[in-house]
Amino acid sequence: MSSIRYHIIVNEAAGGGKVKQAWPAIQNELDQQQVNYEYRKTLFHNHAIQLAKDFCDQIKQKSTIADVILAIGGDGTLHEALTGCMEFRQSNPITVPLAYLPIGSGNDFARAAKLSLNWKIALNEILHQSHLQEIYVAKYYDQINDNNGYFVNNFGIGFDAAIVAKANQSSLKQNRFLGQFSYISAIFGILKHFKSFPLNLNINNQNYHFNKAFLVTTSNHPFFGGGVKILPQAAITKPNLELIIVEKPSFWQLILFISMLPLEKHLNLKFVHHYKNKQINLTTNSLQFGQIDGEETGHRMFDVQFNVETYPFWLK
Repeated sequence: MSSIRYHIIVNEAAGGGKVKQAWPAIQNELDQQQVNYEYRKTLFHNHAIQLAKDFCDQIKQKSTIADVILAIGGDGTLHEALTGCMEFRQSNPITVPLAYLPIGSGNDFARAAKLSLNWKIALNEILHQSHLQEIYVAKYYDQINDNNGYFVNNFGIGFDAAIVAKANQSSLKQNRFLGQFSYISAIFGILKHFKSFPLNLNINNQNYHFNKAFLVTTSNHPFFGGGVKILPQAAITKPNLELIIVEKPSFWQLILFISMLPLEKHLNLKFVHHYKNKQINLTTNSLQFGQIDGEETGHRMFDVQFNVETYPFWLK
């Protein structure tokens, strides 16, 4: 382990403060195991992007041993760390492996990567890991605003994004014990009033139009909203993105959809559409809520292209 140096990004606000509570014990464990590490704490939203870039630059200038960036927090922290590493790689001939200690509210990426949600077990696995695993991460290009970015969980338009917007405003989100229930609570808060919307899809040079799109989620792993298996066969080891489009359901269709989710049969329903491809284009002509890894994009129109890239992770 002494041949590896860990550059740690600590988001103490993650998980409703769970990271802040756990960090002294994590640091003590690192010291007891004589781990070679340094750390920086995030101070504001998106700070982990800059910290990841700073670590990459530092490693580029000075490194003589194996280096790993370790993000400690929730999926949002990992999202920012990955974004920083990816952006640095675009203009520098260096790729620094990324590790993740999941202590968040949703922890969907951890489930997809089969990471333990017990930080002691997860940390021990990280410290005893000996090789890299190239995984697929999703990339988006926003053609309206001419910018791009990455996501480790999903990019949602419509109902799920409206849920995220409401959940982020919920006091439950900030509670380290009840944070995982913030999404469930938000569902009931907006379900009755949310309206469907027109959506255009282009995939494999084929165009599809949906008049009553309701839930639209693009991902490269199964989980959504804190453990819901919305795309059961998706995987971070597969080179395809997966897309689910749910048209506005009636009350009984909604009950059917919810009952089919645990059985992983919901993709067979007539009002549910499922696609797989390396590249996907989605367009709306009306203002809709959007979310990227649980972060709101605002109420806006979308013209977005999705594809995948690989990145080395420090995973078992």
